[in-house]
Amino acid sequence: MTSVVDTKVAIRTYKAALKEKGADASEVERKAVVNGVSKAVKSECAPYVEDLFGCFQHRFALNSCTDATVGKMLKCQEQFSAQLLGSH
Repeated sequence: MTSVVDTKVAIRTYKAALKEKGADASEVERKAVVNGVSKAVKSECAPYVEDLFGCFQHRFALNSCTDATVGKMLKCQEQFSAQLLGSH
């Protein structure tokens, strides 16, 4: 499993490759960043995804299933990915 630290290293490596080789030549580094960010966000926001999935399984009939359920998940994903990508 890719850690947040590994992802931050991958982001720095990608940015360096981007400067050195340009956008076309840094595909491997870009894939490492995308993979790392997606796994980190998935892990960090898992409770919100589980809440949404529970609502989905019950066809959104539960009292706790509101627009806020989706909003919390999206907010978590947006903020955490922005934190990872913007920290450099």
